[in-house]
Amino acid sequence: MKRVLLWVGCFVLLCLAPLAAAAATWEVRPGVEIELPALPQPWQVSEEPPEFLVEERAAQLHEPQLAAARRAGIDSPAEAARQMLRANELFVFNPDSGAHLEIDFSPLKGEDKAPTARALKNSARYAAEGLQSEEGIEAVETKVGKTAIVGAEAAYRIDAEFISHGEAKHFVGVITFARNHWIYLYFTGPRSNPQDLATIDALFRKMNLAPAGQ
Repeated sequence: MKRVLLWVGCFVLLCLAPLAAAAATWEVRPGVEIELPALPQPWQVSEEPPEFLVEERAAQLHEPQLAAARRAGIDSPAEAARQMLRANELFVFNPDSGAHLEIDFSPLKGEDKAPTARALKNSARYAAEGLQSEEGIEAVETKVGKTAIVGAEAAYRIDAEFISHGEAKHFVGVITFARNHWIYLYFTGPRSNPQDLATIDALFRKMNLAPAGQ
């Protein structure tokens, strides 16, 4: 009887406990899939931006951006921010800390050729330099180096630390190319929660941009 009660108690606890994000394959564009590894609690994966990120971006919009949104029939700053964020295909985020990874696939246009490793490196360097000029960001320290992503021949990584609106943050950006798409993986999270960075580092090591030999 005690064993039965113990089993029932464990079953109830498992049902009540929040589930970690399971490993999964996501179709980010028609015919283009990527694999993401399992993630620890409370991390989530979604094709829609999380509300905390929508609110954060809405608060940072400038009047020219809001005016352009109004001309497009969007009067709400939150909805304008949501539409801008939807340029990304996937969001991986920790709703407790606000840490988030934005995944953007941008296809080659027209007669454009696949970028060389040097072009990827230059793009990463320009992105790192761009952090220096962003409004509300100060005390920026960056470094750019080569990295590896499964399914991509070459990739470059930006590691940065900075103060954004008074909060110390990490930024990690990976720029790569696969499946005829430029791929941008941009992570931002508070430095007060270093486990978030460890989670994203593990994701970068295990994710696959060309599952099943695609």
